[in-house]
Amino acid sequence: MKLILQLNALVGVASTVAATAMIALVLTRPAEVASAVAEREYGAVALAMVNELGGWLHALLRYL
Repeated sequence: MKLILQLNALVGVASTVAATAMIALVLTRPAEVASAVAEREYGAVALAMVNELGGWLHALLRYL
C-alpha cells in the first residue's frame, strides 16, 4: 500500500511540473507553441518543455 501511495505522489509531482512547464511556454512563447500545435508538431513542443525544465534545473543547481 505504501508503494502505491509513493507512486501516486510521484505521478502527481511529475504531472504538476509538466503542466507548469507548458504554462510557462504558453506565457513566454505563445506564437511558437500555437503554430507547433496547429501543425501537429508535438515533438517541438516536447523539446521546448525539456529545454525549459533543463533551464529550471540548471538554475536550481547553480543556486545550491
